[in-house]
Amino acid sequence: MTAIGLRITGLAVIVAPFLLLASTLAYVANGEGLSEGEVAGAIQIWAFIAFGVAVVGLARALEASAPRAAALLTVLGIVGAAGGVAYGMDSIQVAVLDGSIVESSVTPFALRLPGVAFPLSVAALGVLLSKHGHVPSTAGYALAVGAVLFPVSRVLDVAALAIAGDVLVVLAMGAIGFHLLAPQSSAAGHGRSPAEHTF
Repeated sequence: MTAIGLRITGLAVIVAPFLLLASTLAYVANGEGLSEGEVAGAIQIWAFIAFGVAVVGLARALEASAPRAAALLTVLGIVGAAGGVAYGMDSIQVAVLDGSIVESSVTPFALRLPGVAFPLSVAALGVLLSKHGHVPSTAGYALAVGAVLFPVSRVLDVAALAIAGDVLVVLAMGAIGFHLLAPQSSAAGHGRSPAEHTF
């Protein structure tokens, strides 16, 4: 991965979970559950745009050690990010128009299937990146746990669990993001090209 690719991925990995936590807090502040709110939905849309960039970059780190998994998780991650954006749009629609895609017959294809793809891709990335030594194992496995808590907390509509899960993802992805950005300085110091570094 090039130096600019590392920087973009690293920044997305750090920013995405902060935006997700911000959207969750906005949902809680709105007082209508974890799926309704104009501001929360808007923040969620940008959170999942950032997650899309982050997931693609993280999957690229697996290309050498687990190429098939990397390809599958890239697709799954993009679908999951699109699902997160769709849920954000749905949250805005519920708040503004008092109508929801959730009530429609297209729900499984428009929201639920893409929605499931997000935690699956992030959890798998956390485990595989740890297993292959691309990220600190504690951060990778913490990311996997946080990814599992994401759908559980939303389905059950438990604000405290959602916040706890998001904080865990912030900590895990923050560690991964800074770990991702760090090799650039060491690469320059040792005369190695940033493209030689997966992470």
